[in-house]
Amino acid sequence: MLVAWVASVLSQTGQSIQTMTASEPGLKETILLVDDEQSVRTIVLKILRRARYNVLEAENGEAALRIAEEHPGKIDLVITDMYMPGLRGREVVERLAPTRPGLRALFISGYADQDARTGVPGGANFLNKPFSGQELANAVEKVLKGPPL
Repeated sequence: MLVAWVASVLSQTGQSIQTMTASEPGLKETILLVDDEQSVRTIVLKILRRARYNVLEAENGEAALRIAEEHPGKIDLVITDMYMPGLRGREVVERLAPTRPGLRALFISGYADQDARTGVPGGANFLNKPFSGQELANAVEKVLKGPPL
């Protein structure tokens, strides 16, 4: 199922993905993407970069914390998988929030058949995998316009 989803979203060519968000000169906000699945990171990176976001990529929670510590600029949003080996998404966000004022979070998970929302903090933003490029773009814009953690 994951392979079919990746192929489906990657087949959406330029125009539909590029027009998902208003075009602005230069890069928009900085997003830290955390997911242990390389194929998911690849598709999400492609969508976000085409929408002109600056994206920092981490393959797990520990890497996300290192990247955030080394990144001198602002991180506006963390998009994180809920369930990963080592630190889970919620733990990553809980550790980053005190050091990153204005941080927002979008949790993603492919475990819809299990109660994926049980690990999501109350009132948090959640997007269930698989999602379309448009659904991701809409969720990112909504979260960035909403209140920080």
